[in-house]
Amino acid sequence: MEPPFKKKKLKVLIDLAVRVHTRVKLIAVGPLQQKIRKRGPFKLPGIQPEHHYFCHVLGGVLESIPELPDFSDDTKIAVMSDYGGEHGDARYSTYSFLFVALDKNGPFQTHMRALRQKHKIHDPYSEFKYKDLKFGPRSRALPEYLELIDNLIHGAVVTVAIDKKIGSVFGMTKSEAHASIAKQLEEGGFGKWTGHVGEKVLRVLHILAALTAAMTYDQQRLLWYSDTDQINEDAKDRSFADTQRLFGNIGAMYMAHGFDVLGFGKSFLEKSYLDDLLSVPDLAAGMLQDILTEQDTGNDIPGGDEKLAVLKWLATPAKFLSKINVRIARKADGTYEGHILALEPRW
Repeated sequence: MEPPFKKKKLKVLIDLAVRVHTRVKLIAVGPLQQKIRKRGPFKLPGIQPEHHYFCHVLGGVLESIPELPDFSDDTKIAVMSDYGGEHGDARYSTYSFLFVALDKNGPFQTHMRALRQKHKIHDPYSEFKYKDLKFGPRSRALPEYLELIDNLIHGAVVTVAIDKKIGSVFGMTKSEAHASIAKQLEEGGFGKWTGHVGEKVLRVLHILAALTAAMTYDQQRLLWYSDTDQINEDAKDRSFADTQRLFGNIGAMYMAHGFDVLGFGKSFLEKSYLDDLLSVPDLAAGMLQDILTEQDTGNDIPGGDEKLAVLKWLATPAKFLSKINVRIARKADGTYEGHILALEPRW
């Protein structure tokens, strides 16, 4: 087992860095004509009073975000997604999404290719995975990789952590909600899902649809690229095509615009710069899970300098990349609410 962070080194930083509020201070990023960011509040007119409570929670979260990337001059947008918290001792389920302007992604591709060759992590391709950062060459490349992310990606990494004390965001009890989800998905022609996987795919698609509605524009090209997961697998009684059609249905609840091209992809066997982008939400989801767990339990986070580097990266504002972290937790009345988490660097 890896040694934990020393409390004097990390716990104090976390205690100083993280605080909860519903609105955060704007970051000055330069002239608006650069179209780096657009300012909120971000209202989703597609959300109607009769829509599910989860829709309104997500809508409230978006209204509390002060800024998002401005993609109005871009034609191709990609969103990379990663999900965590499925191990037994996880206290949160995490859903992380990196939205990126592909039109501007050439320099990132070029510099990543050079970085991989420099540290000999190109053949075989060595992924930056939060659970496995200690491998020597990848560990040495990590600081440069994080620097490239901040300086060469125009977009936003948004991570939503949902407290596992919330059995289901779609009903008051987990058992009733999951039974209803499985039935509605099958009767709607979206294939057969077990209750817990159905819950997951609906959470992912609602969050994805809400963020997409706030960040994209009419007739852009959108690619959703994800690691292989239960929600996009081709199983006996459902397929990835069912997930894609379900996204279309849920997206209509949030979006008033359409797309020139809407593409879907899973991580290919032959890795590429898309997987370097896919590692970004993996790092964000893992770090936020550890930060919140440490706060809840007081237990040290297992790791070392690599984890500290990821913490500093996630908490430090970048010129072109917005970093947004959200916690959804239960209220005393049994419902739940969402808050923006502000990670403020104090080092």
